[in-house]
Amino acid sequence: SSLSGLASPAEALADPPVGARPRQRRASCCRCCAAMAGAQTSEVDGELKSFLGKFPTVIGYVVLNSDGIPVKHHEHMPYQRAVMYAALLSDFVNNCKKCLKDLLNGPAESELANVRIRTKEGTEIICVTVSEYTFVVIQNCTGKPWVQNPEGDGATGEGAG
Repeated sequence: SSLSGLASPAEALADPPVGARPRQRRASCCRCCAAMAGAQTSEVDGELKSFLGKFPTVIGYVVLNSDGIPVKHHEHMPYQRAVMYAALLSDFVNNCKKCLKDLLNGPAESELANVRIRTKEGTEIICVTVSEYTFVVIQNCTGKPWVQNPEGDGATGEGAG
């Protein structure tokens, strides 16, 4: 499937307007979603490994199919947590799409490019839908090393919280 007509990854995940706090380079994931559409498993795995290598601030990801079922998740993310992200964020993204269509009266203006959620602790959840897949990325925006909790329930940045 083609990505023509969609915002480029840089545009989709661009930094906020001037005056906002400067942030680290944002993870762009449209290539990963495009690779998922009709690709072989080894191609997808290669694309995801390349993605993680380019963006060391990514601390987790989940790839969802059109039904909201996780088809891939980060190796350090327990499957139950991936399912929780999938269930909650697929509904959230779908509701955002509905709200946007109701607010903006035109199919061209009302297509959702991405959803970004930033926590006080310095993590950011970015959801991008391309073709029949949604890519959910969890990113460390603290600039500090990320420490995985031993229970596997998440992670915290040093000094965050």
